[in-house]
Amino acid sequence: MDIKAEIKKCLKANALSFDLILKCLDMKDESLLKHYLDEMVKEKEIKYLPNLELYKLLEKKNVKEYSPLDEELVLRIIKKNPIKLDSLKKSLNVNPKELKAFLDIKCNEGVIAYSQASYTYAYLYKAKLDVKPFGYAFAYVEELDEEFYISEFDLKNAYNGDVCLIYPNGIDEKKRGACVKEVLERSHTYCIGRLVLKGKKYPEYRLESIMRDFPVVVKIERENLNGAYIGAICKANIEYKDNYTITGIIDEVIGNKNDPGIEISEIALEYGFKTAFSEETEEEIKSIPDIVLDSEKEGRRDFRDLNIITIDGDDSKDFVDAVYLEKLSNGNYSLGVHIADVSHYVKENTPLDKDAFSRGTSVYLADRVIPMIPHKLSDGICSLNEGVDRLVLSCIMEISPVGKLINYEIVEGIIKSHHRMTYSKVNEILKGNKELIEEYKDIYPMLLDMLELSKILRGLRHKKGALEFESEEYKFELNADGSPKCVHKRVQDEAEKLIEDFMLEANQTVSYHMNIMNLPMVYRVHEKPDQEKLHQTINVISNMDVPVKNIQNDIHPKELQSILASIKENPNHLLINTLLLRSMMKAKYDFSNLGHYGLAMNYYCHFTSPIRRYPDLMVHRLVKNLLLHPKELDRDMKKFIAILPDVCLKTSAAERRSIDCERAVNDMLYAWYMQSHLKEEYLGIVSSITPFGMFVMLQDGVEGLVSFKDMDGYFDFNELNMSCTNGKRTYHLGDKVSIIVINASKETRKIDFMLKEDYEGLL
Repeated sequence: MDIKAEIKKCLKANALSFDLILKCLDMKDESLLKHYLDEMVKEKEIKYLPNLELYKLLEKKNVKEYSPLDEELVLRIIKKNPIKLDSLKKSLNVNPKELKAFLDIKCNEGVIAYSQASYTYAYLYKAKLDVKPFGYAFAYVEELDEEFYISEFDLKNAYNGDVCLIYPNGIDEKKRGACVKEVLERSHTYCIGRLVLKGKKYPEYRLESIMRDFPVVVKIERENLNGAYIGAICKANIEYKDNYTITGIIDEVIGNKNDPGIEISEIALEYGFKTAFSEETEEEIKSIPDIVLDSEKEGRRDFRDLNIITIDGDDSKDFVDAVYLEKLSNGNYSLGVHIADVSHYVKENTPLDKDAFSRGTSVYLADRVIPMIPHKLSDGICSLNEGVDRLVLSCIMEISPVGKLINYEIVEGIIKSHHRMTYSKVNEILKGNKELIEEYKDIYPMLLDMLELSKILRGLRHKKGALEFESEEYKFELNADGSPKCVHKRVQDEAEKLIEDFMLEANQTVSYHMNIMNLPMVYRVHEKPDQEKLHQTINVISNMDVPVKNIQNDIHPKELQSILASIKENPNHLLINTLLLRSMMKAKYDFSNLGHYGLAMNYYCHFTSPIRRYPDLMVHRLVKNLLLHPKELDRDMKKFIAILPDVCLKTSAAERRSIDCERAVNDMLYAWYMQSHLKEEYLGIVSSITPFGMFVMLQDGVEGLVSFKDMDGYFDFNELNMSCTNGKRTYHLGDKVSIIVINASKETRKIDFMLKEDYEGLL
């Protein structure tokens, strides 16, 4: 076979890659083909185009013969990198008019875009925007698993969270720059802001946004004010116009900027959590009784004679879980976890259910709770209040002295809580407070048995590889005007751990049973961490005086346990815990059983808090409809299989929003708190280092930024070992530093520090 002649035949129609030529010739020997191609390039029989990685046949001069237009090849070339029209013409040797017409068609179809800035054609990708405070953005393209940089000038009228079509602009390959072509989906359908009147000759009403991630001005027509007044904090439903203008209609007047607690209300609405329920829901709950009716008790297991108790925080208003424990004659423990039967009152597809699903979760902010279901239920008929009958869904588990689950039942029941216990009281009893022991002598032996079983269950989880991250949580005490008075550290003692251990056991048992019965389920899943990210974290920790083994392969949970155990006396143990926790995947809800890495459980769900979380409510519904009362099983199975993916996706998103909302409120309160401590000196530790500065955390959880621009000298950031240096001074994570508070703003929710030595250098 004349290989050179065959290569020319292959290249006669189109420029081809090495792999396509190999396939065209049906050759097995890659090195032989490479030899011939190199020789033909050298002899100028063919040409190699390195930018496109294509070979083309060299044409004879003065012969104008075009190759057929290969549309698939054109799009493949553009998808690889943005390219100019002339480059395409030269590389493909196709009819220029035919090529231009094809490119115009694909631009109109939204497959590619033409960049006026770089004169290139580029492929269009769907991406979600993450707009930063300085105006630029990053756009994540799931299809490529890649992030693009978008300057503030290339965002057009797109905002944070919007889903857009973007195209690489071919200007800055290092940053992988891109431009927004079109907004596909808006993340903001409303705006929270302050109403103002602007202009003298032609005055117009405007709503100036106070939302950090949506800094816009909304035009409001007079007829759309709906009672709003100048200076009022309002919520407006908005519409985007083609000319970058946003118009709105006032939907709600939240209050005045001087109203106590208005700051928290603003943030709650900013994240989509509203206080009021729909009129339909308010009408529906009127028919829900305040007491358990006799007819509702039929067919339920009666647990009212047992010394069942609730154990919650001192300031809790709703009590969703109750517990009971007894030691059996065979030495095993019988643990009863009784959960409020919320699904008995929140019926599927009712206005109440739709409101609960749209919220997804209750949100716990500094001085308030925005409940998932109305207070009439959450604090009333669905709350396991002391001394009253309440309907429950119960998981009764027999557990061996080594923590093994021997037997279990999942039943509908009725209870009457004998005591409303608090964590503080139970902790005092377990520490030997004689007065409280005497007051609660009827349950004292049970509490001791509970502590015993709790430690057994925790020890077994640890043995299996469960990770127990240590962290500190803080709670604000507010003044009458809503400003922060002081910050308290939350304490987790044996009572808190005891309840957590029992709830984990019930969640695991219910999940296990639904799984082995092959029934649709909402699982709480936590996937294995990304090993590259985890190795990077381990590398950073090794620079903080922590003895870490050189692990080449995947890091096993046991090795993480070993690190956590070794740092208990390390002064930076909380920071190291936080670093490891951040390297984990985020837990989420899923209809597939993916297991729970952090808890070392193969089966896990959220069953124990249906007042506060919609996934728990859905689990109760699944248990009752498919397991306890299967009436039309095939129909119900198909229905739940169809809806669960959406339920899992939306409730996971709602959970993330609630976490972000709580953090935003805390950030605002911390900044407000520090406004009265400007120019004061504090000792803190370096908690994070970024390309623009380092964050320093103080003893009470306050965290502020020390910007590199406020530090003496030019500081380089080393991402590999998370440090920064100017040649004379070097800072690592965990370093103790003295700082001066130079700025704090509750509006921006930011706190700025300066290192004491740099601050004094300015005086």
